[in-house]
Amino acid sequence: MKKETIVFATETKNGVVTRIGKSFITQPPIKFAGGSVKWFDDSKLIRRTTA
Repeated sequence: MKKETIVFATETKNGVVTRIGKSFITQPPIKFAGGSVKWFDDSKLIRRTTA
């Protein structure tokens, strides 16, 4: 099942509708089945300076 976000917009000028539009965003289903998440160790990014 896909989730969709739909936005509907009308543009008016001097009280007269000039444009009508819509847009949508589809999102894939979530497939996370639980468990733990392995996080990246930020200490590997720190460069050590040699004096």
